[in-house]
Amino acid sequence: MPRMGLALAFVLLLSGCASHSSLVIQPYRELTIEVPDKMFSSVKMRDDELLFLRNDRIVGFVKSEDIPSSVSSGSAIDTSLTLFESASQGSIKPVWIEQIPEAQVFGVVQGEFRTVFIVPNSQAQSLITFQGPTESSTSLRINGAKILE
Repeated sequence: MPRMGLALAFVLLLSGCASHSSLVIQPYRELTIEVPDKMFSSVKMRDDELLFLRNDRIVGFVKSEDIPSSVSSGSAIDTSLTLFESASQGSIKPVWIEQIPEAQVFGVVQGEFRTVFIVPNSQAQSLITFQGPTESSTSLRINGAKILE
């Protein structure tokens, strides 16, 4: 189901984004991700993810997946706290991204790449992951809000 939603959102919104400065992806009705077009020159669909390419080289992705029932809970806040704690066990510490409407969001920057983890408030069993170059992902918007870390 997440794969179909991601593919459908891409197909429906691609034509409307040709003249804009970002690609709008809507994996769920309550969630939009605006990816700046300066980040990529083409897009490719693979399994449950949208790949961003620049000169035929993968530079980022957006992926939608179900969270295992052992991790997800009844609320997006609890689910994202569990995921955040798990991510905190690594060497690169995650940071909460505040002020994103209708979603719980945190991310990490490692080297030249930023990874953002999104749990929509209405879909506590779903995880949307974005990864892209740090310099161009600063223009990333989630539900209209620019990410600030």
